[in-house]
Amino acid sequence: MSLPELENSTVSILLIEDSRACALAIISMFRNSSVVAATAHTLADGLLKLAAHEFDAILLDLTLSDSRGLDTLVAVRNCVPQIPIVVLTALDETEEAIELGAQEYLLKEEVTPTILLRAICRARARMKSRTAESERLKLYEEREDFMATLTHDLKNPIIGSNRILDLMVQQKLGNLSEQQSEILAAIKCSNDVLLEMISNFLDVYRNEKDMHDLRLEVIDMRVVIAKHLKSIQPLIEVKGINLSVDLEREEVPIRGDQTSMMRVLDNLVGNAVKFVGEGGSISIRLEKHDRKEALLQVSDTGPGIPKEEQRHVFKRFWRSNTTRTSSSGTGLGLYLCQQIVEAHRGSISCEAEESKGTTFTVRLPLAA
Repeated sequence: MSLPELENSTVSILLIEDSRACALAIISMFRNSSVVAATAHTLADGLLKLAAHEFDAILLDLTLSDSRGLDTLVAVRNCVPQIPIVVLTALDETEEAIELGAQEYLLKEEVTPTILLRAICRARARMKSRTAESERLKLYEEREDFMATLTHDLKNPIIGSNRILDLMVQQKLGNLSEQQSEILAAIKCSNDVLLEMISNFLDVYRNEKDMHDLRLEVIDMRVVIAKHLKSIQPLIEVKGINLSVDLEREEVPIRGDQTSMMRVLDNLVGNAVKFVGEGGSISIRLEKHDRKEALLQVSDTGPGIPKEEQRHVFKRFWRSNTTRTSSSGTGLGLYLCQQIVEAHRGSISCEAEESKGTTFTVRLPLAA
């Protein structure tokens, strides 16, 4: 008896089974196959053999004289996490066995030579697949760690150069011509865009790695919005954008992280400013909805988003085809907004009409 998966190589199996009669019956099923089987009749004996020899797979009875139930599986899995395990059981613990690390299970009364060999093949294949996936995730995390370190190291010199540019534009380091001031201001603007991209990348990285601890406190969203608008007012005026702000008269308290909420506004309002042309309009509205949630809407009269693209707006690295060539960005801003809002137990949605504008709606639970 042989299977294609086992024909070209010898497979070493350890059978841990306390019943000698059952062990002999199972061993006999490997005749005329490429399987070489060793046996152990107790958990202790099995662990000793696993420590002394290398095996390609394990056949494990869960009811042994010195160990019973799923504890037996846990002990073997902890000893050799890299070896596939086929559980042999008459107990109704099959689902739990898979959750605890077994690759396959067989009911003893259903075991035949073919079923047994196929179970070993499937267990080995699943272990290989899991190992390959683990390696892929490890490489992905290493790449993400490298990119985060790189972007973090890039951020500080850009901030330093911006401070120098500020001093030069303000002519605190000497007089400049109007043309020189305009050039330096353009360089600083370019640096600001780059800093925003780096900040978005780092924030996404921290959120996905659970490294970004939210400092939750009761904050008034009106105050957060007012602070943000104060920081972008000069840019609004330079671009000649009509800004409409409609805030709730009463306090709009949420339990949130103020820095993270500022990041959401940076991205939503920043996108609107980026895509609205001179003379265009941006509207910001904040209200209490049903006295249960804060409802924040940021609308603009920009190019909008095609209907077929709207389902992608919060995806990582997504950028609209209609604005890809005319604007810079990483496609992380809206993805980050969704991560932050959902971390605050809220939701964010988008409504847009091509050539007519876009509205983003954020809903956050009000603080008690």
